[in-house]
Amino acid sequence: MRAEFDDGALTRAGRRLAGDLGPAEPLLPRELPRRRPASRARPVARTLGATAMIALLSLLAREQRGAVAEGPAAAADPALAERVAATPAWLPAAADRYRLAEAPAARAASRSRGDGGREDRLAAGDFASIDTPYLDLGVSEGGEEPVTTLYVSLVRRAAETEGLAVTRSGERGQVATRFGMAETLDATLADAGTRRACTAFRLGGPFRVEGWLCAPLGLLPEAQAVACAIDRLQAAPGVILPAAAAAALAQPRLPACAPPEPATTASTAPGKRRARHNAAGLRQSAQASP
Repeated sequence: MRAEFDDGALTRAGRRLAGDLGPAEPLLPRELPRRRPASRARPVARTLGATAMIALLSLLAREQRGAVAEGPAAAADPALAERVAATPAWLPAAADRYRLAEAPAARAASRSRGDGGREDRLAAGDFASIDTPYLDLGVSEGGEEPVTTLYVSLVRRAAETEGLAVTRSGERGQVATRFGMAETLDATLADAGTRRACTAFRLGGPFRVEGWLCAPLGLLPEAQAVACAIDRLQAAPGVILPAAAAAALAQPRLPACAPPEPATTASTAPGKRRARHNAAGLRQSAQASP
């Protein structure tokens, strides 16, 4: 038989259960926790860390390759090691062979080796002065020159002579000069405080000319400006040059690069005499008029 429960019995049972459980806290709505936005510093830190790790691994690998290449190469080719060890060192020499036309204040420096190699360098302008052109020109004679690209030669010579770094290279080309066709390369040279756009140039053969020209205001030099910069190379007065250098410098200057001839006194004197004669005639006419 199913037991029947009336309302009173249910009420009493509920009160006994509430007494056993104790007072209950009311259920109130609570604010859900908000999701914090992702920090931008963490991805940046991870990127920097990964970049540093890659650079460190690349540096270690490069040093390891260099050590492996230098050691076995010298050991496997004794002739190469002997030739490198026997290369004479550069010694200072008298800078009295060449000069730059239209640049009386050009700086000159020369060096020579025991194998007959000699290098004369001329510089006009100030690399740090971006408002004026800057020219560095070198002439090499004799000795054995390594076969390298113009870019590699520019990097080496800029660092040796002026302490400059090649930060960027651009278009290659050629330009006709007084001594023949010259190879050119646009490049950006920089030191600790200055960065300039320049054009490197090189002429091969027994009479080797190499250097770079930087134009003012961060602009690249025009091809004609490069040709005229090379055209300014001259022999110093009274110097006896090797046959190859003397034959090259005997070539006439380019018509577009030759300086204008200064006006002489004889050409201006007749004009002055004519002016005086006209002034005297005017005075006589004024006196004769009523």
